[in-house]
Amino acid sequence: MTSTDRDDATRRDVRVAGVVLAAGRATRMAGSKVVRPVGGTPMVVRVVEAALGSRLDETVVVAGHEAARVAEVLRGRPVRIVSNPHYAEGMSTSMRTGLGAVAARCDGALFLLADQPFVSSALIDRLLETFAGATGAIVRPQVRGRPGNPVLFPAALFPELLREKGDHGGRYVVRRHRADVALVAIDDPLECLDIDSLDEYERFRQ
Repeated sequence: MTSTDRDDATRRDVRVAGVVLAAGRATRMAGSKVVRPVGGTPMVVRVVEAALGSRLDETVVVAGHEAARVAEVLRGRPVRIVSNPHYAEGMSTSMRTGLGAVAARCDGALFLLADQPFVSSALIDRLLETFAGATGAIVRPQVRGRPGNPVLFPAALFPELLREKGDHGGRYVVRRHRADVALVAIDDPLECLDIDSLDEYERFRQ
């Protein structure tokens, strides 16, 4: 078997699920965010389409606030939507909900934020490729020297993620395992941009 064959086999054997976090209350955007259109398409739809266009094995969307609207804009797309009734307690509850839907069937989970409308399938595939070559690593993009989202966690760290609480997501898990983080440098800062306020939304919605 050549080195190329081994690399291809590794890529086939590693299964990664995409978990789109779309449950937050978006208090800084008057209670509505991920269903707002950017370039004429709801943000959560743009993120889901990037996931579906990538080599992710499956895509799960965690909904909570405005769950019915999220489900409506995603109707007809091959994703599973799971409900997080505890979304008001913070992002960690959505991560736990997403992991509960995929943990038994994958080697890793890529957590995508539904308010990152410029994330691309190409970026996701670069993260997957890095993970396939360094299974066990936490993989995330780096823009202008700073780490960003989305973040890919190996299954070995799922138990730690499931113990997290509050609104910091997996931040503390990353800190505890900083020596195991693999950074993927990207050139376009928009790919890691998350829209957090109405001012930012007005700047980028067209």
